[in-house]
Amino acid sequence: MNRTDALYALGRLLAPALGRVVERGKRGQTLEAWGLKPHRADAGTAMAEDDEDDYANKIPEGVTGTVVFPIMNATDALATINAVLAEAGKSAPFKHHTPWFLSSCRTAFESSAQAIWIMSDEDRDTRRARAAGLARIGTEHAREYHEVAISAHENKFMVMSDELLAQSKHRLKFHTDELRVLDTLPQQKGGGYSAMVRKAANWLQENPPAHTTDMDGKHFPTIMKQQYRLCSSFTHGHSWPTDLVHGPSAVPAMFAMMADALATAVISTECAIALFEAQTTDPAAGRKNYYPDRLQPSIDAWRGRYM
Repeated sequence: MNRTDALYALGRLLAPALGRVVERGKRGQTLEAWGLKPHRADAGTAMAEDDEDDYANKIPEGVTGTVVFPIMNATDALATINAVLAEAGKSAPFKHHTPWFLSSCRTAFESSAQAIWIMSDEDRDTRRARAAGLARIGTEHAREYHEVAISAHENKFMVMSDELLAQSKHRLKFHTDELRVLDTLPQQKGGGYSAMVRKAANWLQENPPAHTTDMDGKHFPTIMKQQYRLCSSFTHGHSWPTDLVHGPSAVPAMFAMMADALATAVISTECAIALFEAQTTDPAAGRKNYYPDRLQPSIDAWRGRYM
């Protein structure tokens, strides 16, 4: 063990919360392989039937695509967090980039919550309507992006090449047409990202995952609400959470803050993956699984509810 490793090991000994951060970072890392190998639903599964009747072509990416990308986004955030943690332990002074770290935790549990909110209802029409509602938000953002680009070009604020301008006009029409189709479908709005986080946490409280005891005896909606406010403060550049880590115990308190946020992010992402797998995989299909084996109890417990 070199001097830097020894110092970091000592830091984990003196600040147990740092050890929890490192271990949870490794746990989040194990979800990366799943995020790199997205798959469509096996025939006959709940989500395959969600996308039947050409529904997969009525909303962008169908129900499956609408939920899988946010979860992939969450797994990437967790993988990046672990990479930064690994780098932090290699050089002194140790820099964990706490504001970025907490903001990335928000990315993970906010993205996961969107997927959980869509998938959690046992009624197919409700799942479809929620997917359509979330897809509309993303499509509106895409349309607005190209509207801004074309307007900037026309006003000489940001001139594009003829090729890029043609592409942007094509995408603008494409997304506008998508919105017209979406508006022919029932839609259920989540009430904003913070509301979807709250609703996902409520569902997990009422339907605790079987693969972990981390939530036992805890009120997950309260934890999620606090973590959303805390982590969002760094996303938006607010300083009030620094008041929680002042004084001689500031460093241990900072690591405790990071450990709690990461726990929320990892649990949310694990549950989103488990719920997705419960609705998209047929055990008899022989599919190769890229999720950790530890998630299997939750997948098995939730699968029967959606068949």
